[in-house]
Amino acid sequence: MDQPLFVIRGMFAHSTIENPLIVLADHIIGVSNGKIVFFDQADQLDKHLQPFGGRSKVSLTELKRGQFVIPGFIDTHIHAPQYPNSGKGLDLGLLEWLEKYTFPTEAKFKDIEFAEHVYEKAVRRVLRNGTTTACYYGTIHTDACMKLCDIIEKYGQRAFVGKVNMNQNSPEYYIETAMESTSETERFVDSVLERKVIIISDDSYF
Repeated sequence: MDQPLFVIRGMFAHSTIENPLIVLADHIIGVSNGKIVFFDQADQLDKHLQPFGGRSKVSLTELKRGQFVIPGFIDTHIHAPQYPNSGKGLDLGLLEWLEKYTFPTEAKFKDIEFAEHVYEKAVRRVLRNGTTTACYYGTIHTDACMKLCDIIEKYGQRAFVGKVNMNQNSPEYYIETAMESTSETERFVDSVLERKVIIISDDSYF
């Protein structure tokens, strides 16, 4: 079902390789069915609205003084199962921190209900902070990683999710064999590819 055109008018800011800060005053952006259909100076608004039936047929939001729009942030390294440990163990070295906090917490993600509870909070927090594209690390638990994908898809975030593979240098309660790691990774990849989500399709990169 087609969604009505949503338009924002106001100040926009972004950056390029050549210019670290570009500020565009009094511009418009139009979004329809989850895609940007136009971006232009505000005096071109009526021209862009004609194919959609004019101003009476669209939702127009005008930003107030001091408000502006920026592109969503991209975070390429998020350990989603460590969300409950935010701010903990800052006085410890890495290996001590892994033994005391990381491994015990991540082992709990064998429980799919626990995983769903944590991942729901983690993804919502990431989105609330403006990160619209992310690369998440999960745990060794395939079903929990699939649940993370479910939640990401539900909220419309663009993301990569990786199942962790670990057959050594971790406690007996949180480890897998090389064979288990291989077969479960294949199961996870097959599950993701079967989703046919447009934001992760091959042609979405071009």
